Order: sequence, then structure tokens, then C-alpha cells
Amino acid sequence: MLDSALKVPEADRLESVSDLDRVVDADAQVQETPEDLLDHMDESSGAHRVISLTELRHDMIYAGPSSYPLYEYKRTNGGGEAVADDDVDDTIGATELAERARSVDIDSGVVNPTLNLGLSEVNNDRFAVALASAYNDWLLSELDDCPNLVGNAVVAPQHPERAAEEIDRVADEDDIVGVQLPASGLLPPPGHRQYEPLYDAAEAHDLPIAMKSTVGNKSFGQQYWWAQSFPEDFVYQHGFVQMRNLTSILFEGIPEKYDLDFVIQGAGIGFVPSFTHRLDDHYLELGYEIPALSKLPSAYLGDSFYWTTQPMNQPADDDRLFAAMANMVGPENLLFASDLPHGVSDLPETVVDRLSDSVTADELADILANNTERVYGL
Repeated sequence: MLDSALKVPEADRLESVSDLDRVVDADAQVQETPEDLLDHMDESSGAHRVISLTELRHDMIYAGPSSYPLYEYKRTNGGGEAVADDDVDDTIGATELAERARSVDIDSGVVNPTLNLGLSEVNNDRFAVALASAYNDWLLSELDDCPNLVGNAVVAPQHPERAAEEIDRVADEDDIVGVQLPASGLLPPPGHRQYEPLYDAAEAHDLPIAMKSTVGNKSFGQQYWWAQSFPEDFVYQHGFVQMRNLTSILFEGIPEKYDLDFVIQGAGIGFVPSFTHRLDDHYLELGYEIPALSKLPSAYLGDSFYWTTQPMNQPADDDRLFAAMANMVGPENLLFASDLPHGVSDLPETVVDRLSDSVTADELADILANNTERVYGL
């Protein structure tokens, strides 16, 4: 039954990536370092002085004492031979990223940070604001020579008024097409009224909100501190973080108050069908506690929420199940994402291999390019 329900007629199938006009990546990542950011910070500021004097910059400034050593561990086969060529202390700028993208048949893309995905964990709001501004200036300088790449500007949610000012500052730059609201460590969660200035600014400039999580989050207290290995932390962080944030965004009525699109990155799509059903179920059962919404959560998700495909390596041996999830989420709400240049990157050919039997050629063209272009106004 599952096979017959999902089968696409032979004439409607996409045979290979080469049959597409273009491939657009909704989540490529530069890899910025603290040294890169220091070059774009006021040398007389407290943030510059503290960061320049701190040797353990990744760990002490961003996400706590173990996240980046764990991340480095993830890049090996158990602490020995490396499975990724790059060190977290190496800069991977836009030019190098563009070259890597071209080598795997990606024509253009939307760039997101790596280090600054931990920005929400910075416990000094002045430092967070300074780091966001420095990253955006560094990113703009990197994108100057890369006509096929654009970027999401990162903002510091610790200070929503300053985040709104940062959006106003960079929104008119041609290379800025969205806002990255770092998903991990958002306290309070993003449906809270304190973030209204940030959402006001994004809406005023017609910029979608991208949200990507990272691992090793101090704010995920009980779960994080009791994880005794990196896999214990890594397995649940991305999905759990996004479910918490999205429940807050939806049940606090952000889609009713604002005409905004949200792009949910880095957690894959496996959790989305069950999560959507639970949102609807609890809204129907307890809607009197959720006066901010006028329709089912699934209706808002269908209207203005988009899911990136990466990681799409599971279930590894059954394309039917992955295809079923893609069809339940809806091809119109899926955006191809590679996560280049990191060791768990997905390739366009993987999308075609896994979905061409069950998603039409036109729908695959939407997933691999058109949807991202529409959401980001490319």
C-alpha cells in the first residue's frame, strides 16, 4: 500500500541533478572564528578586550565548557582518525564555501554562521550584541566577492531592541536576505513578548526568520548536564530545541501577530509529522488556554513555516519511509540544505536518489531551488 500510494509515474520523475536548471542551498555555513570577529570590533570596547585576552574563546564566550571539544570529537571516528578535514579553529570563508558548493553541483545558497549559532548562550548581552554586529560585518565583507551566495544576518536575542537595530542596519544590504535567530539557548523561548521588537523589524524589512540549533547547550540544563557522552547530547538536541521553540512561537500567537516566514534548519524532517499532530491535538483539547490562535497550528505551519532537509541520512535503508515523511510535511514546505562544509553534509544527488520515485520532478525542482528562492526573494 505504501509503495503504490507514493509511486510517481515514470514520465513525471527526475532522473538526475543534471536535469535541473539550478540547485539552491538553504543552509550552507561559513565557519567564522573569534579572530575573524575581532577584526570587526571596536578595539576600545569591553567585548573586544575580554575576547582578545581569553584563550578558550569558543568555550568561555559561547556555549559552555564542553561543546566545542565535543564537536571536535564528533569529527573523528572515536577520537582517532579524522573524518572531516577542517578544524573548528580554521576559517572557512565565503569564497572557499562557494568552491566547495560548486564541486557538488550546488549553484547558489544562503549562508549561515557556525560559531555564532551559539550566540544565544553568551551570558553578557553587551558581548552578544557586539559579536552579532561583528559577524554581520565580516559576513558582508566575505560575500562581496561571491555573487552566488547571500546570507542571514545573525542577531543577539538577549537584547531584542538592539537586535531590531541590527536588522535595520543591515537589511538594505543586497547580500542580506534573512535573519538568523540562534535557536539554542533562547531564554525565554521565542514566543515571549520581549522579542516583539525583533519580529517587528524583520516584518518591516520582509526578512524571513531562520532558526538553527547547535549542541552542548547550558540552557538545556537537565538534559545536557546528564549526558555522559557526545551521542547522548547530539541525538536529541536539534529536534528537542526546535520543538520547544516552535511550540512557543505557535501557542503564543506569533504567526497571528506577524506576517513572517520561519525556516527551521538542521533538525531534519523526521520529527515534523508527529510534532504537527501533537500540536493540533493539544490545541483541540486545550484551546481555551491558547486564545492567541484562530486556527489549527498545522494551518500556520503550512502557510509560513519551512523545513530544511538536512540531515536526511535516516532511515538509511528505506527510502519509502523518508518519502512518506517528505510527502506528509509537503514538498512545498521543504528546502534543500547541505550543511556544507561540515562532516555531515548532504548533497543534491542524495535528495534526488531518495525522493525521485515518490516526488515529482516539478516538486523536486521546488525542493532543490524554487522554494528557497521564493522564501528569500532571490
